[in-house]
Amino acid sequence: MPHGSHSAEYTFTSSRTERAVALPARAVRYAPALAADSTAPGGTDLVVPVTVEGAAAGPGHSSLRVSVSYDGGATWAGSTVRKGRITVHNPPAGGSVSFRAEVRDRRSTTTQTIIDAYRTR
Repeated sequence: MPHGSHSAEYTFTSSRTERAVALPARAVRYAPALAADSTAPGGTDLVVPVTVEGAAAGPGHSSLRVSVSYDGGATWAGSTVRKGRITVHNPPAGGSVSFRAEVRDRRSTTTQTIIDAYRTR
């Protein structure tokens, strides 16, 4: 099992209300087809489904940007989201893949980072 880290930032405006209101929090989920030990073959392309979940999920978000890192988050490269999927070019065996997503709408931004989401074999 990878020993990565996960962080999220939520930016939104709020004000006092008379009733309970759901916070515009989201989570971005990745569903790569990995082996039981959470690894993928090195040096291959892997299609990774990406979904947005949470109180502010659904068609209301205006943009979803996903970036991929192969060096533990030191540098990032944009990845095109097509039909809810990205293609990851897995590094050679012994490497790792990290994800960073930014979801925006007119009222809020969610930035989520997963360092060492999976390793390659």
